[in-house]
Amino acid sequence: MSDLIEVVGNMHMHTPYSDGEKWHADIAEAAITAGLDFIIVTDHNVWVDGVEGWYENENGRVLVLSGEEVHNVRRQPQASHLLIYGAEQEMAPYAHDPQLLIDQANAAGGLTFLAHPFERELRLLPHGDLGWHDWPVENFTGLEIWNFMSSLIGSFANRLDRLPIQHGLLDKLYAVWMSSRPEKMVFGPEPETLALWDQLLSEDKWVTAVGNSDAHGTQVQFGPFKRTIYPYEYCFRAVNTHLLLSEPFDGDLDHDKRLVLRAIGKGNSWVGYDLSHPTKGFRFSGQSASKGIMGQSVRLGSGATLQIKTPAKANIRLIRHGEVVAEAEEDTHLTYLPIEPGAYRVECTRPFAGAERGWIYSNPIYLK
Repeated sequence: MSDLIEVVGNMHMHTPYSDGEKWHADIAEAAITAGLDFIIVTDHNVWVDGVEGWYENENGRVLVLSGEEVHNVRRQPQASHLLIYGAEQEMAPYAHDPQLLIDQANAAGGLTFLAHPFERELRLLPHGDLGWHDWPVENFTGLEIWNFMSSLIGSFANRLDRLPIQHGLLDKLYAVWMSSRPEKMVFGPEPETLALWDQLLSEDKWVTAVGNSDAHGTQVQFGPFKRTIYPYEYCFRAVNTHLLLSEPFDGDLDHDKRLVLRAIGKGNSWVGYDLSHPTKGFRFSGQSASKGIMGQSVRLGSGATLQIKTPAKANIRLIRHGEVVAEAEEDTHLTYLPIEPGAYRVECTRPFAGAERGWIYSNPIYLK
């Protein structure tokens, strides 16, 4: 597997076409500065054509692709957001029926991910809980297991609930103060999202995970004071998705887009909290009579092994259907000989900013 090409990107962000602050070229500049290889811009209920391509400056280049985040604007709250990649057409007309939306996006060749499936309601925000409410649905590609902004919202909500006094101005002042310390606010994906993922995997469903920023470049103002909280560049240094490609980019848009979308759809990837420590170089592979990486199946037989390597010491857990089957503390390697079929995934945590925090969440290897 040494010939695989690792690239890192972010696949959930917004421009002024919906509720973001910067346009595609400026966001591309931020992505280059943050060291990303690709981004997918996902404005609300609008698929923006004509913006895809390689964007370059003196510091490097980044592949910019266009996706969409679709939800029913007539629904209250306006929850159940669906990230769609690769459909190559406007999908918002189907938003009134979430299952129809998924089916139509699939028919168009797109990939479908339930965005921030579980989210706390924050009383500072008017829109309420924007998790996924429209169950049951099926045949979606996967879950956005870690949304950086959603994690911050949940942490804010928990802390505001503990304040002895509830007051609009005090809430806002407290939120602005805490926004200057985001590294203290984020601990990992929502436990409910991981539990849902494990449940789906235990039902023998192939469900791919991604992690994103949900960057907006939001600005806040108090009187004459105005500042951007969580700029695009900062968000792009936090929660990202790392892909393993079968061949390198060659600069051709169609070729490189196919590589990215194929790896996303198959789950040849992991979610990394790169702010705490770069996750570049992480690997999770399996072998027996056949070999495989994340998002692939491996034949379960005598001598089957699963191998994990991390780029820094971490607390490593190998999980099958919600149960920890092997673990290593403060190590960079873990090898396990599985005896049961199923979907095996990796979670790694490590200390950062005074607490143990989530670091790496791999897509599964499927033992058959």
